[in-house]
Amino acid sequence: MNKSGSFTISLDFELFWGVQANRELEAYSKNLLGVYDVVPKMLELFNKYEIHVTWATVGFLFFDNIEEIKKNYPNILPHYKNEKVDPYVYLNSLDDKRNDVRFTKMHASFSLLSLIKNSKNQEIATHTYSHFFTYESYKNREAFIEDIYQAIRIGKEKNMEVSSLVFPRNQVEEKSVEVLKHSTIKSYRGNPNHWAYCDGDKPSKSFFLRLYRLFDTYVDISGSHTSLPCYKEELTELKASMMLRPYFKKLKFLESLKLRRIKKAMKHAAKEGENFHLWWHPHNFGVNQENNLQNLEELLDYFQRLKEEYKMKSLTMEEVVEYVKTK
Repeated sequence: MNKSGSFTISLDFELFWGVQANRELEAYSKNLLGVYDVVPKMLELFNKYEIHVTWATVGFLFFDNIEEIKKNYPNILPHYKNEKVDPYVYLNSLDDKRNDVRFTKMHASFSLLSLIKNSKNQEIATHTYSHFFTYESYKNREAFIEDIYQAIRIGKEKNMEVSSLVFPRNQVEEKSVEVLKHSTIKSYRGNPNHWAYCDGDKPSKSFFLRLYRLFDTYVDISGSHTSLPCYKEELTELKASMMLRPYFKKLKFLESLKLRRIKKAMKHAAKEGENFHLWWHPHNFGVNQENNLQNLEELLDYFQRLKEEYKMKSLTMEEVVEYVKTK
């Protein structure tokens, strides 16, 4: 980048909307409700180590309950061919007045979002309004445009203007990127150039690809995935580097390898003046919180060492845009 490398964390903050298409609510409720305990603890760590973080938030979470979400649909809905992935089909099946606290907390989270917004060095970004799947077949081609503008509009209404975007499931589609160029979005998270990651999370991805990615988490097969932000037509692409996979008890003997793999890539970015972009979902940390937070703190502590030795910077996605302009 400039003279020193940078470290970016972006979080896909989505609660049930991120897993609605493939998980049952009750079966995953422990992870989702655990977010309310683990996010304040994450914020404490980010503050302790002066870490700047981007929270890419599904637009539905900007509300207090299901009734408010239903009152704020975009003018054009996608009408996915596969109704199982359609959040509006799911929403329309719910009782408008359902407002028990436990259920609401898994779908709407303005109070938690406000806590994040009011914490130092934290950026509120968008994860699209409805957790939009750009790789799915849908009827209305203008729906993605409406979704993005609705996310921007609701953000402004809540005094949280968004300028960065993370595509759900890393489904980065070129014509969707073109839409961003005509909005107030200034940066988005892209995918690594490597063949195993460049297409994000395709619905049809093979078992071999899943297995490759799993092994690559612990052993360096594909490289560091550090990069230089790409600035084109007022829009900056900041490629992802790695996902911080959650602690998994059956593979706990491999945790040190996972962290060593990430640290190696972080150091490469620091030495080469590039960006290392780490990401995960807060609900990944909803269970096994102590183990996950311990792993996170080890990485943040390592960043401090890189900051001292190589002048590495912690930057949100929004801050990267400005950093690119000054190089």
